[in-house]
Amino acid sequence: MPLAAQQGGEAHLVLSAFAGVHAGRDLWQLPTQPVIAVQTTSSGLFPTTQHDTLSLGRSLASGIIAGASGAYFPNAHFGVEIEIALITESLESTCSIRQSQPPVTDDIDPELCASLQGQSISSSAVSFSAGVVGRLGAGRGVHPYARLDGGVVARTHSTIEMIGTYTSPSGDLVTATLVSDDNPSNTGPHVTAALGLAFSLGPGYQFRLEGRDIMMRLDAVTGPGDPSTGTLVLPHSAQFYHVFALTATLDVILERARKRRY
Repeated sequence: MPLAAQQGGEAHLVLSAFAGVHAGRDLWQLPTQPVIAVQTTSSGLFPTTQHDTLSLGRSLASGIIAGASGAYFPNAHFGVEIEIALITESLESTCSIRQSQPPVTDDIDPELCASLQGQSISSSAVSFSAGVVGRLGAGRGVHPYARLDGGVVARTHSTIEMIGTYTSPSGDLVTATLVSDDNPSNTGPHVTAALGLAFSLGPGYQFRLEGRDIMMRLDAVTGPGDPSTGTLVLPHSAQFYHVFALTATLDVILERARKRRY
């Protein structure tokens, strides 16, 4: 077994590629949202004076995270890093309905709600971040480390907007916006805290397993909207959510400090 003084020394400049999975989570729930019962006729849609009640929800499905980073360590214990990551963020909708009594004939709301129940919308996000890294026992075969990053996330889809479908009297499938988001907040800050273990693969490579807590800001519905407007405009605000991830990383060590021999 080699002596500690004979080991290869800690990495100073590291380029990395990583991939992993992130967990899903609920984003918002709206249990009682009144909507106008709209009757479909051969001459078009006819809003009635009755109201149905919807229960709406949106969640973030589990997905994949992948990206690249670079780190520089001026000493054995602390360093700085930058990272870019691609995150798949499929959005899933839920909807249930309680119709007005007696139910409106040819009411489009039940079909519109059914099209939203279990609907999955493919989305993605790109994050840019920078931060600090602390490590213990760098230069050994296995050593632990911790990271704290901050940056911005840009995503491709609103977490509020809901678009469903219903069938017209002629049998055509018609798209309808149930919840609109005219000014989506698709870019926001994030903070990532991570703990991991690094495993030496030889003088030029290193493998890491890491658990991450990604705290990102997303829009969430805060209450019911006015049903008289037809298409709903729901009050919402930006909130921070915890999204947990597990990643595997391959490091290429471009510069390594040699330890002195005694």
